[in-house]
Amino acid sequence: MANDTTSERLWSFTTATGGDIKATGTEVIIRKIVFTPGAVDDDVVIQEYGSDGAARSAMVLRANHTDVNLVSLDFGRSGRRLNGFNLSVIDGGTLYVYLGKN
Repeated sequence: MANDTTSERLWSFTTATGGDIKATGTEVIIRKIVFTPGAVDDDVVIQEYGSDGAARSAMVLRANHTDVNLVSLDFGRSGRRLNGFNLSVIDGGTLYVYLGKN
C-alpha cells in the first residue's frame, strides 16, 4: 500500500515521506495516531518544525520488544497542533494519522 495523504481526515503511511507532507508554517492538527507494526521494535518518528526552522521529533511510537500489537496515541477532541509534518521514520507496518478538531 502506498502512502495516502489525499484526505483531510485520515492519512496512511507505509514508508517514510523523505520530506514534508506539510511545510513549516502550516498547521496540522492530529487527533490520533495508530501504528500497526510489521515486526517487534518497529518504530515511527513524526517531525515538526521549531521556531528556529529546524525539524524536531514531535511524536514517537515503538512496537513492543516481544510482540507486534497495535500502538496508538489519542490527543482527544482538541487534538495536538504541529508546525508542519514530516514522517522521518517508519521501520515497517502502517501508520494511520487522524486529522482535525472534530
